[in-house]
Amino acid sequence: GAFGYDLTFSFEPIDLKQERDPNQRDLLLYLPDSVYVIDSDKRDAWHVQYDFCVNQVSTQGMPRVGSDDKFQHYDDKSPKVEYVERDTPKGDFALSVEKAKREFAVGNLFEAVLSQTFREKLSPEQPPSKIFRRLRKRNPAPYGFFINLGDQEYLVGASPEMFVRCESIPENDYRPGALRVETCPISGTVARGADALEDALRIKSLMMNQKEESELTMCTDVDRNDKSRICEPGSVQVIGRRQIEMYSRLIHTVDHVEGYLREEFDALDAFLCHTWAVTVTGAPKTWAIQFVEDMERTPRCWYGGAVGLVGFDGSLNTGLTLRTVRVKDGIAEIRAGATLLFDSNPPAEELETELKASAIIDAVVRKGSEDNAGVVSEEMQKVPDKVGLGKSTVLI
Repeated sequence: GAFGYDLTFSFEPIDLKQERDPNQRDLLLYLPDSVYVIDSDKRDAWHVQYDFCVNQVSTQGMPRVGSDDKFQHYDDKSPKVEYVERDTPKGDFALSVEKAKREFAVGNLFEAVLSQTFREKLSPEQPPSKIFRRLRKRNPAPYGFFINLGDQEYLVGASPEMFVRCESIPENDYRPGALRVETCPISGTVARGADALEDALRIKSLMMNQKEESELTMCTDVDRNDKSRICEPGSVQVIGRRQIEMYSRLIHTVDHVEGYLREEFDALDAFLCHTWAVTVTGAPKTWAIQFVEDMERTPRCWYGGAVGLVGFDGSLNTGLTLRTVRVKDGIAEIRAGATLLFDSNPPAEELETELKASAIIDAVVRKGSEDNAGVVSEEMQKVPDKVGLGKSTVLI
């Protein structure tokens, strides 16, 4: 299921400034009784069905049905909510960056991540399922998801960033079956080039950029500190440094950090300890979260939270809710942020948020061949002629 950004306010003493929808949900998890598993690498698929038994009462034999709530598009004649194209007027984001730089100058903050929201009206021809197919084709990412949250709310995403992943490792340096926790902070961004040669030049410029390197270094330092609170001494290590990841319109640098949990902690402790990632808040975390609350124009809702699963075996696998479309009452909301430091360029940071959002907006508004997935044309439905009927084949 999905974990909302506002969950962090249960653990951090933040002065809330923004007006929130009283019906906003911060946590929605499913306990599925029917799962289709598709292994794209092995080109295999299978279906698993569960029955549950609690206090000698079982679900066995009960009908496996759910509600059938059709997607409702935006209706200009009777809109449920007011439509505003973006929550931050053009140029205002750069002014917020200037304010962040003043906080950096006096030492209140070392890093901050501010975001803004872009919106599009959805027609009957733009259901969330179609947006998901377009995203999968045009902007594939490690954490792709399409979740119907009910009440005409959907999450459609292609997140590049792992949040927290925990799994039991039978053989390790600490104890049999110790839980390994890993994260992959992403910071440092440049636009893709027109071809492979231009990509190479841009990667070189990204790797040589001290400001982009400082962004990632600071994110990883905070991440290591988070792990040190719950991991075995000496087990927290950076096992990948400034690795390059390429997406449809962006190139990122990524670190890979791991640690082994102490025996008294579990995967949920690891999840809460990292809430929320410095790559979507800033540092120091509590001050950065308050700065985000003070400066952003609308609540983040699901943005900056996480999606994923908590396993019955004690494992956990979650990705940050980034590059995500939140569909609510027929309106698609696309939120994108930028990591700010003392030497940030305000107009450039605003442009970065627009660039990050552009790939997702493209999946919302631009039609493509993916729209016809699953549709069989009349020509394909015709029974082919038996062209070899009555003929012999000689193999030499």
